[in-house]
Amino acid sequence: MKRYVTALTIAGSDPSGGAGIQADLKTFSALGVYGASAITAVTVQNTQSVKYVHKLPTQVVYDQIVTVMEDVAVDAVKIGMVNDAETLDVVVRALTAYRPKFLVVDPVMVSTSGCALMQPDALAVMKERLLPMADLVTPNLPEAWTLAGTDTSVDDAAQAILRLGVKALLIKGGHAGGKTKTDYLYIYKGEGVKRVELSAETVDTVNTHGTGCTLSSAIAALLARGNGLEDAVRQAKEYLTEALKAGADVHVGQGHGPVCHFYEGGIMRSLAYKIVPFDCKTSKQYDLKIASRLQFITHFTDKYSYYDSAMMALEGGCRWIQLRMKDADEAEIERVARLILPECRRKGAVFVIDDHVEMALRVGADGVHLGKNDMPVNEARRLAGDGFIIGGTANTFEDVQRLVAQGADYIGCGPFRFTTTKKNLAPMLGIEGYKRILSQMKEHGIGLPLIAIGGITSDDIPQLMAAGVSGIALSGSVLRAENPVEEMRKVVEKIKN
Repeated sequence: MKRYVTALTIAGSDPSGGAGIQADLKTFSALGVYGASAITAVTVQNTQSVKYVHKLPTQVVYDQIVTVMEDVAVDAVKIGMVNDAETLDVVVRALTAYRPKFLVVDPVMVSTSGCALMQPDALAVMKERLLPMADLVTPNLPEAWTLAGTDTSVDDAAQAILRLGVKALLIKGGHAGGKTKTDYLYIYKGEGVKRVELSAETVDTVNTHGTGCTLSSAIAALLARGNGLEDAVRQAKEYLTEALKAGADVHVGQGHGPVCHFYEGGIMRSLAYKIVPFDCKTSKQYDLKIASRLQFITHFTDKYSYYDSAMMALEGGCRWIQLRMKDADEAEIERVARLILPECRRKGAVFVIDDHVEMALRVGADGVHLGKNDMPVNEARRLAGDGFIIGGTANTFEDVQRLVAQGADYIGCGPFRFTTTKKNLAPMLGIEGYKRILSQMKEHGIGLPLIAIGGITSDDIPQLMAAGVSGIALSGSVLRAENPVEEMRKVVEKIKN
């Protein structure tokens, strides 16, 4: 099988077609990369001005990103206009769950016509959470001064931004006068910062609408195609300069028109959609060994419902929820699943359903956990495909071998001790039982995540992790605590340590 090299743009929509999502998709296509998109806001604008910005519901933004990335092998992501802190928060959480190979951030703050495109509350979120994730940040000089909190020299602004945790920075010099335009590329290396000046002749034109969008998208496209960072920036700058020249005297509208994205010749002379071998496993863009370190299995008490238990676990920082409702009928399980799923999406949490493969597929869950008497893992895999998480229950090393042979993604192994949350309990393993099974797995070269389950409390975490398990699953011990949310926070902290 084969696939296109793909880039995803997360940005605002420009109905006049010169900037935002529209410019990004044109640039991707011009440089031979298949483009996908997630719209953060709809702008009402033309070449003369931005009349207003209409933000989309944050859940819609989050779901667009996740729905693309859980299905499509995205090679690079470009982020453009994100209007407010709430939207930026869900973008960060989505990209934390599905980390792209390359992330280019264009901190769009003001339009070419002078309209503010980022609310003040988004700036802190961008500096503290998004920029440290980026492989390259591409502000123009006024944006760089805003990020740096200083309007001194370019180098001083760059140093201040790099101290935020930025790996590489391209400060664009398009606002400067003169016969040439110079951009400044800073690449952080362990021994210091490499500084590169990139100059090009000034193009005499008013058609500069969307130049920042076009440049950052070109860099993302070239990174996706396999270029190194410095080479991608150089070629992207060449592409933009030629696009400016080609569209310099062509009018679209009565204000700042667009560049000519599809000019002939130059860097584009041999570019077509790049096709590479398709690896079905690339749709799993999370690391299961990390994601599954702490699982919460829903339960109920006289105070809390199954839904309540999941919400408290999420609020406490758990990012893996398994919906288990053994005594409920399928209609009730599906009802609760559809309530929990969007909350997991908002938190960037994995959501799996116990036992019910068809239901998990129907509601859009991330996966399913199968007990020893449920559908075999290989049959579930045939139905669900390779991008679906499938875990299985084991009590012995023989169970582990069976699950590995059937293609499970992780193993829930237990019980550690007696628990009242599960009927028909298998013999207890204790700490020595886990050590024995883990030793046998190592001898046979089995590296699947093994999650300890069954009667575990927060006090058990250090010895279980020291024994070598990949993670733990909790249920009743959290709900029995005086404050379940705080208890989960303590558990999360112990797992981190």
